[in-house]
Amino acid sequence: MKWLPNQESEKGFGRTILANINFSQSTSQLIKLMICLIGTGMFLSGDVSKLKTKIVGSTTSQELVKEISHHAANISVKISSGDFLGSGFIVLQESQKYTVITNQHVLRAGEAPYSIETADGKTYSAKVVTNSTSKQDYDLAVLEFNSHNTYPTAKIGSSLSLEVGEPIYAAGFPRSELERISSPFISKQPQNNEPNGFVLKSGRVAMILNQALEQGYQIGYTNNVQRGMSGGPLLNSQGEVVGINGQHAYPLWDSPEIYQDGSQPCPALQKLITRSSLAIPIEKSIGLTPHLESLEPLPNSKIARKSTSLENSRLVTKMQAEAKVTNQSCKKSTDDLQEQTTGDPKN
Repeated sequence: MKWLPNQESEKGFGRTILANINFSQSTSQLIKLMICLIGTGMFLSGDVSKLKTKIVGSTTSQELVKEISHHAANISVKISSGDFLGSGFIVLQESQKYTVITNQHVLRAGEAPYSIETADGKTYSAKVVTNSTSKQDYDLAVLEFNSHNTYPTAKIGSSLSLEVGEPIYAAGFPRSELERISSPFISKQPQNNEPNGFVLKSGRVAMILNQALEQGYQIGYTNNVQRGMSGGPLLNSQGEVVGINGQHAYPLWDSPEIYQDGSQPCPALQKLITRSSLAIPIEKSIGLTPHLESLEPLPNSKIARKSTSLENSRLVTKMQAEAKVTNQSCKKSTDDLQEQTTGDPKN
């Protein structure tokens, strides 16, 4: 199934470790202009005039977070190859066979055979179904394991309904938490009372790119994602999985982000991407293997919540205003390049 951000655009995004990016000096200014027009265009669904202004209500109550955390903990798994590699989550059960989604780079950190540890502490041998596709190079991988036990599966949501400022929840197993639990000098009781070092990080959607960065990343958010949470689920306020965690904010490398078409985001958008954690939309995983095509996002049943927090409303308004300013800055960069190239300022 091919994922489209909306009916107006087929753009998307992703992050990867890159060396030097060299563009041919023989490329004409006109071609550069076309790439810029495509690559640094609108990074929110629709254009600036259609910027969504819906204020998402306060959904960060302790009761809600506890409910989402409980569900996320039950579907999340640890992936290991001798040592702990990263996180994943269960998306499908077929008789005694379970299907798990994670990141490619999680598996690249180790070697087969891989093992999966479920929420009840049991460990199973895992089979790699696919860690790449012939048509798309997404940072996604699919594993399978067999068990007579019954485990819950993820509720699949739609990333298309996400809005800037909306509450979002990133789940997984940070290495820091696992090291804390295993240390003989520190209490082994997890801080969040979930098993095996599992954590749920709360935050808000910072951006929804229309054009995918390399490896399929497209959702940016403020959650403090840490090393070890790669491959874990990103959930909306209904507890539905809408993405796969893959990159934390402020990466160690200092190379620019690159879109899948080879172009680069404008400087203002580049800064916003750098300070955001990044996830791949869940829709991109559905076409990885034939049996995952049965995973369709649930009907959009998002419940409108009236905000009881003026502080939350102001935060959402501020985040959406920043997104609009960034859009305008990208548009100006494109217009300036066109003027330099053609000598014809855009009205």
